[in-house]
Amino acid sequence: MDVTMSKTRKLFSASKIAGYLLGLLGISAFAVTQFLSALMPLLFAPMVCAVLGLVLYKSQAGQKSSNAFDIQSNAVPEQSV
Repeated sequence: MDVTMSKTRKLFSASKIAGYLLGLLGISAFAVTQFLSALMPLLFAPMVCAVLGLVLYKSQAGQKSSNAFDIQSNAVPEQSV
């Protein structure tokens, strides 16, 4: 029984658990940075289009919209002189 307990104590030492957790944290951070570096170029074009679309929308919001389809038709024909 004493031999089993010493093997278990050697297997689960605090330094090994801390090393395992730090290694897992390092691998996770590396994977996240690699994923973000692959994703950033794909997000560049939609972000530029969204910003330019927002600027266009905000610049048009202050102006009165003149719609080409709001033409009032006159039933009386104009007479030429």
